[in-house]
Amino acid sequence: MPTDEVTALSWDVSVGETPLADGAALAEDWTYYDDIYIKCSYALNLTDALLRLRLPPDASLGAVIIARSSGTPLIMTSEVMEIRGGRQHVYLTLPADQITGTLTLEFQISVLGIGHAVESPFAPKRLGNTVFRVDRKIVLEGTAPRLPMLPVSFAEHGIAGAGSSLWWLRLTTRDLAASASAAIWLWLNADNPLISRMLEEPDSPESEAWLRFLQIDFMRQLLREALGSEELSLQTDYPEESLGYVLSSVVRLLGESLDQVQQRYSEDPGRVEAELQSKVGAK
Repeated sequence: MPTDEVTALSWDVSVGETPLADGAALAEDWTYYDDIYIKCSYALNLTDALLRLRLPPDASLGAVIIARSSGTPLIMTSEVMEIRGGRQHVYLTLPADQITGTLTLEFQISVLGIGHAVESPFAPKRLGNTVFRVDRKIVLEGTAPRLPMLPVSFAEHGIAGAGSSLWWLRLTTRDLAASASAAIWLWLNADNPLISRMLEEPDSPESEAWLRFLQIDFMRQLLREALGSEELSLQTDYPEESLGYVLSSVVRLLGESLDQVQQRYSEDPGRVEAELQSKVGAK
């Protein structure tokens, strides 16, 4: 279907409660606890569209939004909106804990019903055939500083004295070829009042201090994972943004040899962690 058939097509994307500028390709203020709300508006003359597609008048078309995130394997879709002509809207909400990396949004119009027998050999003949597609990409940028943070109730995970815990580095997989943004999650304890204030007021001096400490501790725990891995090798060329690439990068902050860093850590872990603090603090 010619693109000019679908008129007044527009995207409305909000990061949490903050609308993203029209056409913006970078969500600078997105954090790992902000849901994303999407509305796609469009207008279509259904009679003309069916005629162009050489479909009978009783055929039907539907519109849908499909979302994919580079950091997760999930594909999320809106409800299919049957097209009735005139201006319509399709909505989709993306939970923060299911998206990372680059977000690809795709608006599609597909065949919902064929109606009477289709005579033209050029008409779409199968339900679900896509007759119109347009997409938009948005790079998600986490603040504070690009840590894959997610508020979680530690009490719900059975941690004793949950109100006093701060955070938990959780690896969903130790496959070094896996996407780091899907493998690494830093769970923040939503039951802790200090963490709650940090999330509610991220720009306050107190929150900035906590976030700085969080960044250093995050790197310390990644170093521990790297040195404890039996499969990690600095001679392996891991794909960028993979778990292996991230863990190798942490080790390389302290030396070019994995064996050397492991040996120094076994002799004096506090000293090695202090060196790591100076490297992270200098960034």
